[in-house]
Amino acid sequence: MPWLDAVTEMPIPAWEEGCEQISQVLDRHRITLVGPRLLSRPSLPRLKIDTNLGDGPHYSIFDVWFHWMD
Repeated sequence: MPWLDAVTEMPIPAWEEGCEQISQVLDRHRITLVGPRLLSRPSLPRLKIDTNLGDGPHYSIFDVWFHWMD
């Protein structure tokens, strides 16, 4: 399972160069990777999703993103 604090970090050793190359491509296309601060913000107030990352009626943007990707 992904964890919120590592969304912008590559946890696999020796991938630093590849990640830097990807970051440069994203920058050229004006795509920004968002970090834990933004992803931990609450999602829409009445949103209910089936996820094992959120526990209750208040889901974060991260919960919504992970559920969609899953």
